[in-house]
Amino acid sequence: MDLKKVFEPKSMAVVGVSVTNPLNPGTVIFNKNHHEMQVKTFPINLRGGNIEGTQIYPTVLDIPEEVDLAVIVVRADLVNSVLEDCGKAGIGGAIVISGGFAEMGNSGVELQKELVKIANEYDIALIGPNCMGVYSPPYVDTFFIPSERMLKPPPGNVAILSQSGGFIVDQFLSKYAERKIGVSAAVSIGNKAVVDETILMEYFLKDKRTKTVAMYLEGFREGEGRRFLDVAAEFGGDKNIIVFRAGKTAGGQKAAMSHTSSIAASPRLASDVFRQYGIVEAENEQEIVSFAKVLSFRNKPIINGDIAILTVSGGHGVICADLAAKYGLNLVEFTQEEIKEMKQLISPAAARIASLSNPIDLTGSAEDIDLERVLEYILQIDRVEAVLILTFPYPPTISMQIGRRLSNIAGRYGKPVVAYVPWLLKYDIIIEGFEINNVPVAHTVEEAVQMIKGLKMRRPKKQQ
Repeated sequence: MDLKKVFEPKSMAVVGVSVTNPLNPGTVIFNKNHHEMQVKTFPINLRGGNIEGTQIYPTVLDIPEEVDLAVIVVRADLVNSVLEDCGKAGIGGAIVISGGFAEMGNSGVELQKELVKIANEYDIALIGPNCMGVYSPPYVDTFFIPSERMLKPPPGNVAILSQSGGFIVDQFLSKYAERKIGVSAAVSIGNKAVVDETILMEYFLKDKRTKTVAMYLEGFREGEGRRFLDVAAEFGGDKNIIVFRAGKTAGGQKAAMSHTSSIAASPRLASDVFRQYGIVEAENEQEIVSFAKVLSFRNKPIINGDIAILTVSGGHGVICADLAAKYGLNLVEFTQEEIKEMKQLISPAAARIASLSNPIDLTGSAEDIDLERVLEYILQIDRVEAVLILTFPYPPTISMQIGRRLSNIAGRYGKPVVAYVPWLLKYDIIIEGFEINNVPVAHTVEEAVQMIKGLKMRRPKKQQ
């Protein structure tokens, strides 16, 4: 099967548009792609007619041009005949948005078996059923949510896979957009009847646009887990794999089964194995966002989690220290000689009241140059694996260039540096100063600590 037909199609048919209901999912998908994406889009409805000045074809067999992808948005009992027509028309990719298959139990299982049979017979790369499909800018967007209701992240190097369509829109795309995490593609895989997370993971691990694959999973079916690990080991290389698994409790497993007909693996066993294979496991939906952001930057993994905290707010430094302990990180203990040397580097106004243990609190009397000098000093200490900077631009002695100035220093040493800056529009210049120069900025202090945790969890993959 050719997944490029799904993610980079030149032409697409949308089966199930309506000329009377502009909110019909098929109509929404057609309009979005017709007006906003690069793919050439053909509307399909048995009644014919036209939509947005474009001719509607009765079936995909009536389209006079070659078509790469079909998006099917019709009743479940009509899907298989439409897919059969797609096969006869030589369409190599299909996305079945429609529900009513295996997730419904026995009533839909047979329909799904027939769906799989047709897809295999014609070698169709099929996403779904019971899904939202694919967002792959600038090529295609099959999410049936009008663009004005969606937040879309910028283009980037993170591919997102999810068994839940709602989760991918609410947790991934919205939060990724807010945090400016760039996305290469997002896929709602639904029932994964043909194309599953392992096939997709392999595709994205080979994809030049993608550096990190982030996944929301509800479980593996029998035999899938082994194949998933083999692909991670064979193709992972220097790319990152992040997994957040739902269905870890009895109630969650029952819900996952009814949602996409998946069976959750043993949570403890799966976590141990993921760790061995260098797969970063997020414990909640927030961590998968934090991990994806830090791993989308050019940061090396750390081994022990030995960090230094640099701040101008003592209270936030204490909060950060508590969070570091919670997430399994260690505060490096500075020697008296090191503390003395740091004190000599900073201005007299800051030196009189600064606390130079760890966290290093330079106080509101600090100037840009104080932060620069101390950052450079601690980055040269071998025991420090990473630095977390709590940047509060409230004191008038801190300039709006602080992000650029500190990140320029960080770039000299090759150690991970993560910053927290209050995520407000007026501080965009500081945030951009950090991020353009490879220092990721967190929305909250806890997110910043989670980012460092993600770097600690990013271990080399198991050798096979």
